[in-house]
Amino acid sequence: MAGVAALVGASAQENDGTFRSSMFPKEPIGRWSVGVFGGMDNNTHVVNVGYASDMKYTSMGGTTAGLSAGYHPTGWLTLRGDVAWVQKNYRLDRDSYYVSFVYTESTNNYLLVPVAAEISFGRTFRVAAHMGAYAGYWLTGKRQGQSLSVSYLVSGNEEDTFFDEDYQFDETRDNRFDAGLDFGFGIRMAFAKKIDVSVDMHWYYGLTDVQKNYMTNLNPRYNTTRAVQVGIAYWLGNKNGKRKTEN
Repeated sequence: MAGVAALVGASAQENDGTFRSSMFPKEPIGRWSVGVFGGMDNNTHVVNVGYASDMKYTSMGGTTAGLSAGYHPTGWLTLRGDVAWVQKNYRLDRDSYYVSFVYTESTNNYLLVPVAAEISFGRTFRVAAHMGAYAGYWLTGKRQGQSLSVSYLVSGNEEDTFFDEDYQFDETRDNRFDAGLDFGFGIRMAFAKKIDVSVDMHWYYGLTDVQKNYMTNLNPRYNTTRAVQVGIAYWLGNKNGKRKTEN
C-alpha cells in the first residue's frame, strides 16, 4: 500500500500545474493557457416603457465565440481575459388591436473584452466560479419585422409591411461603447497533460445605456446577456520551461 501511495503522489507531482496537480502546490505554478470557445446566448433588453403599455420587449437568442487566455499563479486561482463576439438580440412587439402585426427583431453584434479572476476546486474534474468586468463595442446591427407603412395604408397589402435591413447608426443617438460586469461559473475536465475542456455560464450585466442623452426624459436602455460556452484550452510550458518532478 505504501508503494501505491508513493506512485500516486509522484504522478501528481509530475503533472504539477495541470488539473491533476494539488490545488495548493509548494511553489507557484506560473503557467499560461490559451484557448477558443463558442456557444449560445440569450439577451434581455431592459427598458422602462413607461406609459407605452403596448410596447412589449422579449428576449432573443444568439451566438457567441472567441479566444481566451489565462494565467495560473496557483493551483486554485486563474486570471483570465477573453476576446468575445457576443450577440445581444431582442424583439419588440406592438400589442395593439390596430397594429397587432407590427414587430421588430433586432440583431446586434458586439465585441467584448472581459477580464476576470477565477477560483476553482478539484483536480482532474474541477468546479470554477469567476467575477470581473468587461468593455466592448457595438459592431453592427440588423432589423427585420413588420411595420405600419404608408404603402400598406394605401394598398392594404400586408406584404408591404415586411422589412429586413442593416441598422444605420446615428452618432447623436446611439452609444456604441459597452461596459459592465461579467460573472458566472463552470466546470473543467483535463483530458491530457496539457489540454482541458470546459463548459461555462456567463452573465454579461450591462451598465452603460445603449443610447446617448440626446433628448430630455429618456428612459435608459441596458442589455443583460446570459451565455453558455464550450471551450478547449492548451496549457503552455511549465515554469522554467520543463516539467517539474519530485521523488
